[in-house]
Amino acid sequence: MGKNKTLTSFVFRFLRPHKFAYTILLLCTFSLALDNTVWPYILRVVVDILDNFDLKRGEALSALKVPLLAGVLLWLLIDLGFRLQGFLIAYMIPKLEANIRVTLFEEVLTHSPKYFSEQLPGKLANKISDMTTHISLALRQILTVMIPVTIGCIFAISFFFAVQPIFALLLAAVFLVYFLIIYLGSIRAVEKERRRGELRSSLLGKMVDSFINSYAVNLFFRFSYEKGRMMHLQREEEEKNREVKKYVELVRVFAGISVFLGSVFGVFGYMFHLWFANRLTTGEVVQIFSTTWAVVTMIWYAGGEVPALIQSVGISRQALSLLDAPKDVVDKEGAKALVVTKGDIAFENVTFHYGQKRLFQNKCVHIKGGEKVGLIGYSGVGKSTFVNLILRFYELEKGRILIDGQDISLMTFESLRSQIALIPQDPLLFQRTLAENIAYGRVNATREEIMEAAKLAHCTEFIKKLPQGFDTLLGENGTQLSGGERQRIAIARAILANAPVLLLDEATSALDAITEKYIQNSLSKLMQGKTTIAIAHRLSTLSKMDRLLVFDQGKIVESGSHDELLNLQGQYARMWSMQQGGFLPEGPLKKAPVEQPPVLLPPLLPKTI
Repeated sequence: MGKNKTLTSFVFRFLRPHKFAYTILLLCTFSLALDNTVWPYILRVVVDILDNFDLKRGEALSALKVPLLAGVLLWLLIDLGFRLQGFLIAYMIPKLEANIRVTLFEEVLTHSPKYFSEQLPGKLANKISDMTTHISLALRQILTVMIPVTIGCIFAISFFFAVQPIFALLLAAVFLVYFLIIYLGSIRAVEKERRRGELRSSLLGKMVDSFINSYAVNLFFRFSYEKGRMMHLQREEEEKNREVKKYVELVRVFAGISVFLGSVFGVFGYMFHLWFANRLTTGEVVQIFSTTWAVVTMIWYAGGEVPALIQSVGISRQALSLLDAPKDVVDKEGAKALVVTKGDIAFENVTFHYGQKRLFQNKCVHIKGGEKVGLIGYSGVGKSTFVNLILRFYELEKGRILIDGQDISLMTFESLRSQIALIPQDPLLFQRTLAENIAYGRVNATREEIMEAAKLAHCTEFIKKLPQGFDTLLGENGTQLSGGERQRIAIARAILANAPVLLLDEATSALDAITEKYIQNSLSKLMQGKTTIAIAHRLSTLSKMDRLLVFDQGKIVESGSHDELLNLQGQYARMWSMQQGGFLPEGPLKKAPVEQPPVLLPPLLPKTI
C-alpha cells in the first residue's frame, strides 16, 4: 500500500471491481430527484387543465388521461428505483465493509514486532472498526442523500428554464451560495473531526489496555486510578466533540439563512410579481412553488445529514493513517525462497543499534549446521537481539546474516520463518482451542500429530484435567493455564513445526525442576540434527551445549564449551561461581556477596475466622 493515499482513492480501490453494480446503484439515486421535480411538473399540467376546463369540467377527463397515466408510471418508476437501490445497498455495503476490514487487518498484521511494541492494540483495532463502519456510512449518505439532492437541484434548474430562465438563475444562485457555505465549512469541520477521531481512538486504545491488564488493576486495586486516567482523556475528547458539533451547527445556520432569503425574497417574490402581472399561469406558479419547496426540503434534509457525513469522513481520514505507517522490515523485490540443508548460520560484520543503544558493531559469528550453541550474559547485552536478527524482526544497519550461504535479507519472510522454530520465554497463546494453539506450529497438522507433539512436550498431564481436553477454549493469552503449562504448549508448537533451526529463549524458565527434567529430555530429542541456539539464565541448562558464547555489551568476549570456559577462569567462570540456585544475577556484582546468618522467623499464627 503506497503512502499518503487519499480517502477517495482508497475507497475507489474497492468500488472499481464492482463498477457495474455501483453504476446501477447510482442510476437509482435519480428516483429522489424525479420525485421532487417531475411530480411538480405533472401537477402544473393537471392544474392548468383544470383551470382551462373550469367551466366545462365534464370535458376535462379526456385531457387529464395523459398526465394522470404519466403520474402512475412515474410513481411505479420511482418506487422501483427506491426498492432496487435498497437491495443493492443491502448486497454491496456488507461486501465493501468485509473487503475493507480484511485489507486493513492484513496491512496492520504484516508490520514487524517493533511496530506493535509502540502501538496500543485497542487503538489499532478501533481504527480498523472506524474505517469499516464510517466509510460505509459516508458512502450510503452520498448515494442516498447528497447525489440525489445534487441531481434534484440540476433537474429543478432545468425545468425552471422552460418556465422562465430568470427563475433558473435565481434558483442556481440560491443553491450555489448554500453549497459554497457547506463546502467551505465542511473542510474545516472534517479536519476538526479527524483530530477528534484520533483522540477517540487513543482513548479506546487505553481502555482496552486497562482491560488487558485487569489482573494488575485488581492486584493493586487501581480501579479509581484507571477511571481517573480515563476520565481525563474523556473530558478532552468530549470538549473536541462539542467543539466540532457546535461549529457544524453554526455552518448549517448560515446555510439555512441563505436558502430562506434566496427562496422567499428571490424565487417566490419574483414568482408572485409575474403572476400578478399575468405573465405566469396558475399551474406554473404551482410548479415553481412545489419544485422550490421540494428541493429546498431536500437540501434542508441533506444539511441535517452533513454532520454525520463530516464525522464519517473525518474519522475515516484519521483511520487512514494506518496505511501511512512505514514498514521497517519488508520482502525485497525479487526475494527468493530460503532453502536450508545444513542450518549453517553466519553473522558477517553485523552492526545494529536498538534506539540509542549500540548492541553490535561489525560482529562476526559462525555457527555450524547442527551445532548447539548457548548464549550467556547479563540482561541487556544483546542475546535476545541476536536471536531476533536471525528471525529478521529488525533490519541490519551494516553487514549480513547468512543461512547456508544465503543472505536472509534477500529471502522471503515466509520461507525464512518456516525454517525456524522459536520457543520464547513468555509464550503467546490465542483465545482459541488448545489444539489450535499447538497446531499454530504447523496449521495443516493432523489431530494425531498434535496429540503426539503434546505428549512429547508433557502437555497431556494437564490437558486431561481440562473440561474439553484438546478442544478447551483458552482465555486471552491462556490466563487459565499456569506459566509452566503455557510454556509446554509453546514447546509442543516447536516440536510440531520440526524446523531445521531451533531457537530457545528461556524455554524452560517457567517450569519446575521435575517437569524441566522431562522437558529437557524432549528438547534433547528435538535438537537432534538441528542447529540450536539457546538463551538461559540458569547456566546449568546450557552446560551440555556444544559451544557457549559469552556476551558483554554486544561483544562476544568468550567462546568454548562449558569445561573450556571454566578452565579459562574468565567471565563465564565468575558467572558460574556467582549463581545462586542455578540462576544468573541481573548484572555483575560489585563485590563478592557476604554470607549472612540465617534469619529465624516466628512461628505462623493460625488464621482467625
